[in-house]
Parts: sequence; C-alpha cells; structure tokens
Amino acid sequence: MTIEIRPARKNELDRIHFVVSYSFTSDRSDAGRTAMHHLEEMAPATVLLEDGEIVACLRLYSLAVLINGAPVPMGGVSSVASLPEARRKGFVGQLLRHVLSDMREQGQHLSALYTPHPALYRRYGWMVAASNLKFTWHPKHVSTYTPAAARGRAARVTEEDRSIVEEIYRRYSERRTGQLVRSERWWKECFFRRIYDDDRKPSDVAVWYDESGEPAGYVCYHSKRDQRPSGALTLWLREFVALSGDAYQGLLRYLLSHDLADEMFWHGPIEDPFAYALDDSYQVKREYVDDLMLRVVDIEKAVPARPAGPGAPDGAFTVSLADAAAPWNQGVWRIECSGGKLSATRGDGTGDLTMEASTFAAVYDGFMRTSDAVRSGLAEASDQDQVLLADRIFAVEYPPNGSDFF
Repeated sequence: MTIEIRPARKNELDRIHFVVSYSFTSDRSDAGRTAMHHLEEMAPATVLLEDGEIVACLRLYSLAVLINGAPVPMGGVSSVASLPEARRKGFVGQLLRHVLSDMREQGQHLSALYTPHPALYRRYGWMVAASNLKFTWHPKHVSTYTPAAARGRAARVTEEDRSIVEEIYRRYSERRTGQLVRSERWWKECFFRRIYDDDRKPSDVAVWYDESGEPAGYVCYHSKRDQRPSGALTLWLREFVALSGDAYQGLLRYLLSHDLADEMFWHGPIEDPFAYALDDSYQVKREYVDDLMLRVVDIEKAVPARPAGPGAPDGAFTVSLADAAAPWNQGVWRIECSGGKLSATRGDGTGDLTMEASTFAAVYDGFMRTSDAVRSGLAEASDQDQVLLADRIFAVEYPPNGSDFF
C-alpha cells in the first residue's frame, strides 16, 4: 500500500467533491458541485491517495481570529472526509498531522474546526474552546420588556451595503474573543449567503439607525418553512449585533414583528441578556451548545500574538506541554507577561504546569481557566501561585464565542 499526501490538483476537483459529498450524504451531482465552487476557491483541498486514488481529503481556510480584540492568524480545517472503505486506517490522523506542518509554515499560529465528533480531534490537539447559548422562542408569546419605543428605525439592506454592516461588526468585536476577521470574500460568501447553502440564497439583513441616522446595530437571519403538512415557519437568527440599548431593543422589536413564524432561534453569546430583554424569560428556552474547537499550531508564535488578560500582572510561569501531533510544541515553555505583552520561550527542567496540547488550547483563548483545568485533572501544577498567575495572564474580557461557521 502506497500513501501520498499533497495539495489537490485542478483535474481532481470532481473526485474531491465525490469524496466529500458521499461522506456527508450531500448532493453528488454536477449541480451540487457548482453550488460549492466558492469553497474550492476559498479553501484549497489537501488529499490523501491510497495506491494512486484519492480516498480522503480536507480543506484549509486561511483566516484570523480575534483574541481580546487582537487578530491571530488561524487555519480553518473543514470538509474532513474519508470514504467508508478507507476508514479505520489512520488516514484522517495522517492528514491532520500533515496540515499542521503546512499551517506552521504558512504562519497560521492557531487552527480551528467544527465537528460533531470532538473526541476524534481532541486526540490530535484540538479542544472545544468556545460556546454559545441557543435561545429558542415563539414571537407571539413574548414582547420586549422596555415599553417605550426605541429611538431610531430598522431598514433592510443588501450586500451592496456591506461597508455599513462591516463597520458595526468591527466596533462590536474590538475587544472580543472568537470572532473572525472577515475578508470581503467572506462577507459575500459566508455572511450575505450561507456558506453551505446549495441554492446560495441571499440572507436577510436589517440595520438599525439611531436618531441621528448613524448605524448602531444589525440582524442577519433566514426563514424556512417545513415541507411537512404542518408547514411550520422557522426564523433562524444568524447574527444579532447591537452597539446601544436603543439598537438592541429596536432590533428585537423588528424581529418580533415577524410573528407569522412559529419559532425563532439564535446561537448567541452565553453572557448575552437576550432572555431578560423580553418580558417573560420563561418563554425562552436556553440550551448550552459547544462551538468551535481550537488548537495552538505554534506556541512560540501564538502566545505573543494575543494580548494578556485585562490587568494581568507582570510575571512568568513554565508549562510542560505534551503534543505528539505537533512535536515542535513538545517540551517546557516559559510564558512571560511584561507590560501586557506575552512571550513564549523554551524552558528547562520540569514545568510549573503540565498539560496536553488540547487542554492548552482551551486555556489559551480563555475558555477554560488554568485553575479549573487543574481542579478537573486536565492539568497538573506544582505551584498554586503560578496557577493563579496563568488564570490572569490568559483571561479574556468576553467569553469566547463566534457566529461564523466553516
């Protein structure tokens, strides 16, 4: 058996579409491939060939994610697929190790992915490192809690108005963690349309303008009617961004005016007061949902790329990292905070902290405190003071969450 891993060639795109669509039971037709052409351009494929035939593949986006408002280069892993007859041979693991080296060479200090199989990717250093609350409600069963009308107006916009929405998003994301730095292509293909929508229908987007006519928030949403006899109408709130109380209340009233919908839902930040901005929070179902999985590709570059936690003191600690899939990360690292800036350099001896790469990923972006990792047995510590220092150094102002998907 001969195994080869390399970038896909142009004449192999039909085969890649077959492998991905067969694996995910999606549209394998020519029309199905045409609908996904944007993916081929945005996220080049890496393929694994067994005896000269492509049997597994994945795609890799070149992205950047915000950590405390600072952009950190990140590789987005997607469309990881293997034909059934090629499974249980370790091919996916070989692909993941290969692209980790590629990402490091390309200067992508982090990697992220979305999956219903977190245990698989955790073995290779990825870890759940963001979360959302899924809010579900019926528009006729609730109203806004604040009785006074919000000052301003909502107006629907199109992708020609991208600059307006983009500026609101930029201001909202300035100090947050988990939001992507969106390129012009990303806005077009993944915000104003759904990234994996076969029909590529435009999203509905409405902007809130305050009393002076300045944009102060927006909502992006999709409606879908159930094909079953009941014909239930669902409105999925893709993104809800408000820069002021009037914008929040005004956009909320705008959404509730879509009262022909039988159900609305939104995957929002876990700290968002959405349910309490309505008159009856008991009418809002809330479910905790894991979001993206994160991995530190290059600890030496990733640590200084993000700011220290708010008010973090100067100081240093050492961490002994186990990372079989990315051996350049393996070993002891001295992580230092000086004037709010971080650094990571090779250390000696044993670390103040010991953990796996997957645990470190969740600590890195503030999703998991180091003290909680130690308390739960996901890390070990020889010095409690160093544990508390790590808590403060890797703290984030807002819990990590994101509204993009790839």
